[in-house]
Amino acid sequence: MVRLLTRMLVSRYVIGAISLVIVFPMGITLLEVSRDLWKVPDLREPMEIVTGIGIIMIGWGVVLEERATLREIFGLRGGPDEAWESALDHTCHNYGVGQLVLGLMAEICIEMIKIPNTIIYTGEVDDFLVAAGLVFVGIGALLLVRHVLVMFFLFKPTH
Repeated sequence: MVRLLTRMLVSRYVIGAISLVIVFPMGITLLEVSRDLWKVPDLREPMEIVTGIGIIMIGWGVVLEERATLREIFGLRGGPDEAWESALDHTCHNYGVGQLVLGLMAEICIEMIKIPNTIIYTGEVDDFLVAAGLVFVGIGALLLVRHVLVMFFLFKPTH
């Protein structure tokens, strides 16, 4: 039963669907935070939003990156379609690394603001650091949209 559930969860369609679901809050973040960024004096909420999305990107990136390991843990390796599954593992790994790195970069931008100015002086550029975090979220959203398209329509194993 667990193997069946795991096989379903690591299928390309479920992975594509989860990626699609994650793209929506990323898009809302881009719209909401960028709309109010230079209008509000208090950056705590925009920083929290970018941080939250960054953590989601990092988490999903790790899951994508480790699809092959999950298949191994649950005994789903081998079989007649192993070449196909291995190619899918490789594709997920690449997109996962992208999400992980972009999410970490968004987090770094926000964490630089949180460090006291005596350590890293961000002074008057806090808005720009939040904007830079948003750029990383935006690139991650585009990458995830591409991942959805690959998972649903374009994936072809390389032999």
